[in-house]
Amino acid sequence: MSSLRTSLHRRRLAPLTLAIALAAIGATPQLQAQTALAAEPVVSVSLPAQPLGTALNALARQASLQLMVRPDLVAGKQAPAVAGQLSARQALTRLLAGTGLVAQVQGNDVIVREGTASAPEKTMAPVTVSAAQERDGTTEGRASYTTDSMQTATRLALSIRETPQSVSVVTRQQMDEQNIVLQEDLVKRTTGLTFVQYGPSGSDTNGFFARGERVQNMQIDGVARLFTDYVGIFQTNDMVIYDRAEVVRGATGLMNGLGTPGASINLVRKRPTAGLQASVKLSGGTWDYRRGEADVSGPVNEARTVRARLVAAAQDNQSQVDYEKEKRKVLYGIMEADLSPTTLATLGFAWQDYEASGVGRSGRPFFYTDGTRTHWRRSDSSGARWASTERENRSYFASLEHQFGSGWRSKATLTRDGSNYTEVPGWTDEFGIDKATGKGVSLWSALWAGKPVQDTLDVYASGPVELFGRRHELVLGATSSRTRNDTQGHGRWSFEGWNSAIDNIVSWDGNTPVQPNNPPISDIHSSERSNSLYATARIKASDRLALILGTRVTSWKRSQSETAYDTATTDSSYRQETGEVTPYAGLVYDISRDWSVYGSYTNIFQPQNNMGADGRYLDPQLGNSYETGIKGALMDSKLNVSAAVYKTRQDNFAVSIPGAFAPDGSQAYRAASGTSSRGLELEVAGQLAHNWQGMAGFARNMSADADGKQLNTEVPQSTLKLFSSYRLPQFGGAGAGGLNVGGGLRWQNHTWSDMSYLALPGDPIIRQGSYVLADAMLQYAFNQTVGVSVNLNNLFDKRYQVNSNSSYYGEGRNIRMALTFKM
Repeated sequence: MSSLRTSLHRRRLAPLTLAIALAAIGATPQLQAQTALAAEPVVSVSLPAQPLGTALNALARQASLQLMVRPDLVAGKQAPAVAGQLSARQALTRLLAGTGLVAQVQGNDVIVREGTASAPEKTMAPVTVSAAQERDGTTEGRASYTTDSMQTATRLALSIRETPQSVSVVTRQQMDEQNIVLQEDLVKRTTGLTFVQYGPSGSDTNGFFARGERVQNMQIDGVARLFTDYVGIFQTNDMVIYDRAEVVRGATGLMNGLGTPGASINLVRKRPTAGLQASVKLSGGTWDYRRGEADVSGPVNEARTVRARLVAAAQDNQSQVDYEKEKRKVLYGIMEADLSPTTLATLGFAWQDYEASGVGRSGRPFFYTDGTRTHWRRSDSSGARWASTERENRSYFASLEHQFGSGWRSKATLTRDGSNYTEVPGWTDEFGIDKATGKGVSLWSALWAGKPVQDTLDVYASGPVELFGRRHELVLGATSSRTRNDTQGHGRWSFEGWNSAIDNIVSWDGNTPVQPNNPPISDIHSSERSNSLYATARIKASDRLALILGTRVTSWKRSQSETAYDTATTDSSYRQETGEVTPYAGLVYDISRDWSVYGSYTNIFQPQNNMGADGRYLDPQLGNSYETGIKGALMDSKLNVSAAVYKTRQDNFAVSIPGAFAPDGSQAYRAASGTSSRGLELEVAGQLAHNWQGMAGFARNMSADADGKQLNTEVPQSTLKLFSSYRLPQFGGAGAGGLNVGGGLRWQNHTWSDMSYLALPGDPIIRQGSYVLADAMLQYAFNQTVGVSVNLNNLFDKRYQVNSNSSYYGEGRNIRMALTFKM
């Protein structure tokens, strides 16, 4: 069922326009009503006799309606069988006959309320209502910066105000207006998230951070990715196939089983639509940026019981950095079938391919050998021309969802995710340069590849429970995941017969030294499993107080073996955690109709693949997370406001050791215990006024070890992100949407890195001062079919390092222009 949590007030522009036109020619009220009814679209309706709530859900799905109804109004009521070619109004009249309820139809919005069909329709005072069944949270086509519900935190379909954690939802409207094409674009523009960048887009050293922690919890449609070896392969997602991103900041072990207290990012795929729609978008811009997108969706059969969607995209671009190039290809298909009015089957696939060449993992060295600072152009590359990244991600998924007459529903999802990646890094080292000759710089080089395959089965049931005279909600579920990766090992950093030295870094063109011969030297087999059971309950202790209690029990194990070719010896490792319990407790208290206060607690458990310099894996990361805050749902729930404070304490927190490597050549880490993070997050998102959407988010985090020393100093402690758009419908073709203008700011405070390990004279601290970036947007629709858009990024051409630990520069001023065709 597609439904909302909103006010009963809705715009009536189309009916009002028609009424004015009829009045102008002297039409009678009877003629007006007959004409309006005749203009309503007719759909094929097939509903058996069943509980009224279930029937309304099924009709909403078949007729593509947004249905709003209080649960108590339909509880215990039955609906008759309804079938035929009917308008939504006709079908609703038949379903509600004799129930004492009527349907108020406004376009695709339907409000079910008490009354009789003969009673005149009255404008009701704004009240908040809740759907009888689960709200789906879809944002496409709703021209909004917020959503009616999200499930990533607890799997309960709750509004943002009802969720006792700090959350953000980036809608399809925001993605289209801000030109959010890649997942890193999303992170750059989301409250509390930071894209900590060392090199170009595909660099494996780049990472997403929240609350001072690297974000390792990635989900697609609520299904977690289980591949702790290399989370970076999931960061190059193309956003064209997604309806929205749900971001939960803080620990999310209840839904992931495993997790750090940073954040969880859940990308929710687009779904087929009940009506036919199609679009083509062609884009171009700075640095030979070229992109094309196509999206077709609609019913497959006349009854609309089978619906499908196909999305494709291709992109080719260069960069402000010399000889850096990227290519992307995306194909996504999904089909839904109503096996019955209460059973929905889904089958789909997604494929993404990413290639990059001339990739540097960071910028060029910071220092000359005398300790003075170097100065590079934005276009100077740190990568060899042969350095490359290739990543292919494939996903096949199927689900079966059934709604029971009692209000309960169950869903089973089976997913197979496969990846194929090959990374051939080749980038300049960080050691000092001879100022006179340009000598002293060499290349780091390596090769790693893999073909991980993840199989996941997720099953859950949710529904209402009547107890002590109140209606509560319960979710029971189980998840089982297994990831296998069979690959080959290769050498790292130095190779026999290969001279890594660059003759003169000042005049270097990336052609020398040539790529080293790096054949496979071992076979590597790894397997990772996670099995868990979970339960979540939303207990309505009173009309104003809701308790959300949950727990997850997880068993995890990981095994790996590596057999060296030269010695035929096998090195094996095996780790497991059994019966790890992750509790969750939250409460939400409504202090008024629009405002709530909340508090939540959960603990932290995350096995680590980080190694110390001795080659031993660090122990699992453990800790506790606390959060409290206030939330408001204003403007008839179209505007969400939140403020949160939090604190976490952890043991075995992984801290990188500058200049140190593990025996396998990877970065070495040390485990820090007694670390803590505390901070503040503020956000406003949604409709500020009629035709005016906006978001503003501020986050501050302070992370320190047991001695009070700041951790992850290259991650900004404070960030501020703003974006707003205003639509001027009076400009543009009739019904086209007119002119939409917008702009935003992105600010972060200073960062710093200590390069003392280079043992050079002078000040070893690298500082990147605070900076602000400005963006602008314009969209114009000539008519309902053709529109153009322009996005201008880094409007004032700010020059800045992406990271205090890298001399790679952020993108200068650039433009993206697009031409869109819709039907």
